[in-house]
Amino acid sequence: MTRMSDTFLQHGRGMEWQNSIIILVFAITLALPGDTLATSVAFAAFRQLGIDEVALAVPLTVIAIMRMAGLFINGNWRRSPILRCIGAVLGAGLFAGLAVLFAVPALSGQSAALTTGAGSYLALAAFDVLAAYRSAADASFYKQH
Repeated sequence: MTRMSDTFLQHGRGMEWQNSIIILVFAITLALPGDTLATSVAFAAFRQLGIDEVALAVPLTVIAIMRMAGLFINGNWRRSPILRCIGAVLGAGLFAGLAVLFAVPALSGQSAALTTGAGSYLALAAFDVLAAYRSAADASFYKQH
């Protein structure tokens, strides 16, 4: 059990694991039966762009699994901060894109208020930018030593 907890928490990687799991849960939710994107005006920008659930769920799943694999490898066998950096940059871009898509209905007048998704995904993007910075610093440190 200690080995598993070290994998998730060692060297402050908990936030990177959290963001990876959030991406995977988002993808799984989209893959479940029903039309999630049709349930709310919050998803209007997704529909206007012609994005369907499969078009979102597949790349999100790939990004989440690749990112988790990089974190697992980094935490258990060898230091691979480049893998973590790539995952964090992908996560930051993804979360920033989701924040924008969730903000579009309110900004375009289709909705009277912002959804919680706009701010929440923006915060997740900011923390992934921080994770990318930290992993890039780790890469520089390991390169020098």
